[in-house]
Amino acid sequence: MARAARGVVQVDRLSDQIYQLLRDDLKAGEFKPGQRLLEVELAEKYQVSRTPIREALFQLCREGLLSGNERGYVTPSYTRTEVIHRLEVKRLLDPRVAAHVAAEAEPSQVKALAKLHAQQQAAHEAGKTKTFIRTNANFRELYLSICRNELLARCLRLVDDQFQLVRSRIHEDAANRDLTIQHETRLMAAITAGDAAAAAAEMESFLDFLKVFYSKTDAV
Repeated sequence: MARAARGVVQVDRLSDQIYQLLRDDLKAGEFKPGQRLLEVELAEKYQVSRTPIREALFQLCREGLLSGNERGYVTPSYTRTEVIHRLEVKRLLDPRVAAHVAAEAEPSQVKALAKLHAQQQAAHEAGKTKTFIRTNANFRELYLSICRNELLARCLRLVDDQFQLVRSRIHEDAANRDLTIQHETRLMAAITAGDAAAAAAEMESFLDFLKVFYSKTDAV
């Protein structure tokens, strides 16, 4: 009797899983700017051997999310000028993505975005900073996934990922979290209305504000 053919179940490599966990934790502000990441400590944290940790750290460094030196890997710490340069790139990309999202978002996606926005607001009002930062990262990830110009979204995601450490640090301050909530409320109004021009204008206005803000603040 012939044996039935069996399909191969694709399972992510352990290093890929650790990469994703580390990437998510970096974006959620679990590590501080300039913090040295030790393989032995991370292996204990994620309950794996040092080999997948080493592979994940190398990949994150290659993508610019970590800095490498002779002593290992550290989370990047940006100068004010480097932050301003990243904002300049975001100014070229973010308004176009906002326009795409407003024009292309399905009702279910708008509803999911609104839910994450409400969760951010609740976390902010409750003073749960880490929850706010993680939910803000989830909001941004969903927002980018809505843009149907995948290359445009991929370019912005690369800049966003590198910018996330600064964003997380800024969001430790309640006043800054409130500014983000206000911006996203206006952005959500434009997206809900399907108004691409208004969404792009809101993003341009907020990025202009951020350029002034980061040129003055020491929290970079």
